[in-house]
Amino acid sequence: MGELLSKIIPLSIGAAFSPTVLALELLILSGKRSKARSTAFLVGVLLVFVILTALGLAISHTTSASPVQETITKTVDVLAGVLLLLLALATVLRSLVHDSVAPVDGEAKDSTNPGLLSAFLLGLAIMVSNFSTILLYVPAMRSISASTVSAGGKTVAVVIAFFISAAPILLIYGFALAFPKIATPSLNKLRTWINRHQKAIGISVEVIFGVYLLYKAFK
Repeated sequence: MGELLSKIIPLSIGAAFSPTVLALELLILSGKRSKARSTAFLVGVLLVFVILTALGLAISHTTSASPVQETITKTVDVLAGVLLLLLALATVLRSLVHDSVAPVDGEAKDSTNPGLLSAFLLGLAIMVSNFSTILLYVPAMRSISASTVSAGGKTVAVVIAFFISAAPILLIYGFALAFPKIATPSLNKLRTWINRHQKAIGISVEVIFGVYLLYKAFK
C-alpha cells in the first residue's frame, strides 16, 4: 500500500495545480449569488473527476497479466509525460509569438455572474479541457488499477487521490462559505496572484510532472 501511495500522491498533487480552474472559481465567488453559482461550478468540476476516476480504472483494467499490466502502465506514463512536455512547449511558443495573452479575467469576464446551469456547464467544460490535470490524474488511476493491493486498499487509494486532486478547489469553496467576511479580501488577493502567475504555474507543473512520469516509466 505504501508503494502505491508513493506513486499516486505525487501525481495527485500535480493534478491539483490547475490555475485556470482556481481562477474561475475565485472569479465566480466574487460575483453575485456566489454561493449558489460556485456550488454549481464545483459540482461540474467534481463530476468530471468522478468520470475520469471511473474511466481511468475501467479502461486500464483490461488484463490481469502482470507483464502486460506493467507495459500498459509504462505506456500510459510515457504518453502522458510526453504530452505534458508538449503542452509546456506549446505555451512557451505561444508566449514568444504573442506575449500579451489575455488573463483569466479577460477571458472569462462574463463568468462572474453566470446562471446556475451555465456555472455547472462551465465547470464541466473547464475540466474537460484541463489536459494537464487529466494527464496526471488518469495515470494515477492506472497505477491503482494495476496494483496488487486488496480491493479495500484500492478504494482507499482512489479516495486519497480524488481528494488530493480536488483539494484546492474544495478548500477555497469551504473557506469562502464558512468565513465569507474573512475570505473575501484573502481570496481576491489569491485571484490576483494566480492571474499574474498563471502561465508560469502551468508550465512549471507540466515540465516537472512530465519529466517525473518519464522517469517513473523508465527507471
